[in-house]
Amino acid sequence: MKNRKVLVVFLVVQFVGITCLALWPHAPSAMGIPMWGTALILLCPGNFLGGWLIQSLLWRGPLGLVALGLLSALTAVVINGIIWFAIVKLFRLVFNRGSKGAGVTAA
Repeated sequence: MKNRKVLVVFLVVQFVGITCLALWPHAPSAMGIPMWGTALILLCPGNFLGGWLIQSLLWRGPLGLVALGLLSALTAVVINGIIWFAIVKLFRLVFNRGSKGAGVTAA
């Protein structure tokens, strides 16, 4: 049950980030700048790592800018998923450790 909640939160955050990333250039200026900032924050750090990775490997390849942008967004979500998974595992390891031994009494 806990894994499902984390997955839903992750997917919602990434969906909002990707939506803002796709729509901010087409929005009026008053909405576009906050949407760009929202995308930047919600997709961190995967957007930086994914963009760098895709551009480093594929910049002079046969793919166009739209394809590179889509691959960068997909890579950002994958990287963020890995990071979220690692953080959740770390939190569960640290915070569940005390609850397992709480019922043990000294003899």
